[in-house]
Amino acid sequence: MEKIANLKDIKRGGSLYFNYKGQRAILVRTKKGDLVAYVAVCPHQRASILWDNQINKLICECHLSLFNVEDGSVYKHSSLFELKQGLTKIELKVDDNKDIYAV
Repeated sequence: MEKIANLKDIKRGGSLYFNYKGQRAILVRTKKGDLVAYVAVCPHQRASILWDNQINKLICECHLSLFNVEDGSVYKHSSLFELKQGLTKIELKVDDNKDIYAV
């Protein structure tokens, strides 16, 4: 397991990037307080994934495709291509000290 942060380090609606097995990853604490993490690379052409808490979606910075934060599935893809594959989810664990780990 790899420690990412502590719960106090990420507010509701916030996000932070971290390194996961040599890849850029993103941890999001939803407005409901749930924690989710994904490899922050779009499955289409490997562009970076950004978090937009205003619309509650993850966005591909290259083609502006949108992904659901709850499960990483495609919400809306660019008209330039058809995207069926969602983001790669990272399993998380929170210990008694409220430290967040990527499993």
